[in-house]
Amino acid sequence: MKIMKVLDKKIGDVEYIKFRINLPKQVVENSGLKEKEVKVREEKGKIIIEKE
Repeated sequence: MKIMKVLDKKIGDVEYIKFRINLPKQVVENSGLKEKEVKVREEKGKIIIEKE
């Protein structure tokens, strides 16, 4: 997996970007977080995704 930088929109000289991560289907389904709001935080160099 990799984190991808994607151009969201450009207004004048300002570019707005988003970051996208493709997660394995089985992991998402087993986590019970499919179609749920999640909270993301960074801790000691790791990205942590948890249920809100």
